Formats: sequence, structure tokens, C-alpha cells
Amino acid sequence: MTTEIQDNPELTACDAAEQEETVAIRVEDLIVGRTIQNPIYDAHGVLLLAEGAVITSRFKELLRDRKQDHVEIHNEDASTVSLNALAGNPLIEGASPGIFSTELTEKLDRLIESGSMFVANTGPALRDSMVVHGCKGYDKEHRENLFDQQQAFGESLDNMMRGALKGSRPSGSEIAGIAANYLTQLTSDADCVISVAMEAGSDETLSQHCLQMSLLGMAIGAELNLDEGNIRTIGLCGLVHDWGMVKVQEKIGKWRRRLEPLELMEMRKHPIFSLEMLEEIAGIPSIVPVVCYQVHEQPNGEGYPRQRSQNMIHLFARILNVAHWYVSLTSSREDRPALMPYAAMEYMLRMTNEKTIDSSPMRALLNLLSLFPVGSFVTLTDGSAARVIRRNGDHYTSPIVQIIQTADGKNADLENPDMIIDLKQSDLEIDQALPTPGKDEIDLTSELFDGQV
Repeated sequence: MTTEIQDNPELTACDAAEQEETVAIRVEDLIVGRTIQNPIYDAHGVLLLAEGAVITSRFKELLRDRKQDHVEIHNEDASTVSLNALAGNPLIEGASPGIFSTELTEKLDRLIESGSMFVANTGPALRDSMVVHGCKGYDKEHRENLFDQQQAFGESLDNMMRGALKGSRPSGSEIAGIAANYLTQLTSDADCVISVAMEAGSDETLSQHCLQMSLLGMAIGAELNLDEGNIRTIGLCGLVHDWGMVKVQEKIGKWRRRLEPLELMEMRKHPIFSLEMLEEIAGIPSIVPVVCYQVHEQPNGEGYPRQRSQNMIHLFARILNVAHWYVSLTSSREDRPALMPYAAMEYMLRMTNEKTIDSSPMRALLNLLSLFPVGSFVTLTDGSAARVIRRNGDHYTSPIVQIIQTADGKNADLENPDMIIDLKQSDLEIDQALPTPGKDEIDLTSELFDGQV
């Protein structure tokens, strides 16, 4: 069967009737290798692919060349060629030098330039106490509780941020309590907690962005063999580092969009705004303002607000910078969709080579999530669709997955433990990464990134 698009504007009465039973599916969501039982049309009724044909990479490339974003798929084929039909499944559902200077920033600059920002463990590495679950699914009740907790934490953090902007004094102990709770959850089941946080943060509010960064930053810290005290500090920094964005939002409106040059300059002041708000929080460790000040610095010296380079950036800030990039790339903005999790990892590996992000925490993130990140969706070499539920040590391309759809497009039994597969021990391999059902994610074929994340 040819993969060329079949431009044929002549529709028969039968064709027109069939098209009335179609649904619009994004080209990016089409699963390569799936066979269609009915023709595929474009939005104008032009026949693109005949019944009985197979979705191929070449077909998707031709559609992209035509600037074709969506195609019309017959209802009978929709759940076979795209996972978006599963979007309602409850198991799948569930953020330059000289900007300006203040006495506070000058004090931090002197501390940074003194070279006294070393990190040392005072206790055992937390990683040694983390539970490894192997080829085992998530506890359903525990997962539901985590979703509720994530929502409650988000509301609490949002109230604290906005209260601080209006002059109230948030409780440092309450913020630290969120980090401590996350730390306990990470120790018991890191894969499940990270999966829930990534899904629960789909509303992409500032508070959820901070929560995701806090959790991911702590998990990266654990992979780097830091102790409990250091990891709790990373979590606390992640929760408060972007509070200054509340002030930016009041000045320029939404921040998840392409900004004009003057707006971008204003946005890049937010670390200083955050410092001013942190001054009002009692009980914050002295290192927290330093880290929050540096989260957006980059090892190659092209970050902000002071364009520091590698050794002049605190380790905790370098860790949170990696978390920031992953959370931001996998979140949508007004000017571009989210990247698929696999594409985000691929993009960040390129950034590591360019020294935009630090290689050490990036390697830890790869250990933590795998190349096909926990929570993402893939197809396997037998044609089935699966969800990545657990990492698998240093086997980055062979995570532990749960089959959610068989090769013929039928939903799998999610309660069947046999649907959970350790790809390291299986003849099956990952064939392709898929967009998350219900999200307009893209791969790296689109040049949409300009450094504004």
C-alpha cells in the first residue's frame, strides 16, 4: 500500500455519509503501524488514505509538509490509531546582569563570589533508604490520595504566594511541611509520586509548577546521593523560588506566552522579586535565598539574573534548573504546545552538550525517569500501546510498562498483573513514543523554542 497522500476531491454519496461518522484526530497523535478499516479524509473531505492502509511515518511526514494539523478518522478507527480515545480513562487522567541591584542582591553576590557555597552531607544518603518496587503496579487507593494531596498543596501554596504579595507573613514551617511530606512519599514510592505530580500539574498554574519542581528537584537530589537534610532544602527552594512571578503576572499578565523584549526583561526580574518576598518568611534557611536567586542561571553563562557560570552556581540551583526545564518543556504555553516527555528528554540531552544545563543533575534525571519518562505513553514492537510506570535502573530504554491497549486497538485489563512488563526481561521493545492522551503534545519536528521557558 502506497504511503503517498491520495488527493481526491471527488466524494461519492457513500463517502460523504462515511465522513459524517468521523472525528478529528491530530496528526501527531496517529500511531505508526496501525491499520485503518475506513478511509481517512482531511477537513475538506479530501481522501488522504484508503481503507485497509497502514499508518506510516512517511504518511505523517507528508501531512506535516502539507501543514495538515488534523485528519478525519472514522469513529471505528479512532481508538485504534490514537490514544486520545482513552483520555477519559481514570487511570490515565489524574514553570542579564544589571537588571537592577539592591542591597540584598549585592549581599548574595558577595557570598557567591566568595566561593563558600560547598555542599556536604551530614547524614547517610537518602537513596539508600528508598523502596524499589520492581515490576509492580501502583496502589490505586494510595494514588487517589496523592492526587487529593497534590491539589490541596497547590491551593495552600497559591494562597501563601498571593498573601505574601499583599504583605502577609507566610509560615515557613508550613512550607517546610510540604517538602517534608513529599520527602516521605518519595522514599516509599518515587515512581508513583512523580507520576501523580506530573499529571496533577496539568492545570499548569504557578503553584503546581512550583510543586512539580520541588518534587522533581528532591528526587534528582536523591539520585545524586545527597542526604535528607540537603534534599529537604532543595524541596523548600523549589516551593518558593518562583514566588516573584506573582508580581510579574500583575504587571504583564500571563507568563506562559511569547513575551515582548520589555516584558521579557520584566519577567527576568522575578528572582529578585522572590528574594524580597522571602525576606518576610520567618525560619527560612540562609541558603534558600541564594539558591532561589540562581535557579535560572546556566552553566554556559547565558542564564539570568547575573549570568553566572558552572562553578559559580550552587548545586541546588543547578538541580532545580534541570527540573525547571523538564517541567516547562512538558507544559503548554499560549505560543506553543507541550513537548512529549520523550521529546523533552531528547531536547534536554542536546542542551547538556551545549552546557545550557548541568550534566550531573541531567544524568540523575535520566536515571530517575528513564529516556521514556515515567507516566509517558509508547507503543511496543508487537503493536500494543503501553504506559511507562516505573524506571528500570540504568536501563534507560527498557523501563517497566503497563499494557493499556492491545495491538488490535482493544482496551487491556488494567487489573491484570500480567499486563505489567519489565522490558529488560522481555523480547518486546519500545517502538515509538506517543503524545499523552488529552494533551496537545508535539515531538521535536517543530522548531518552536526560543529560550523563553
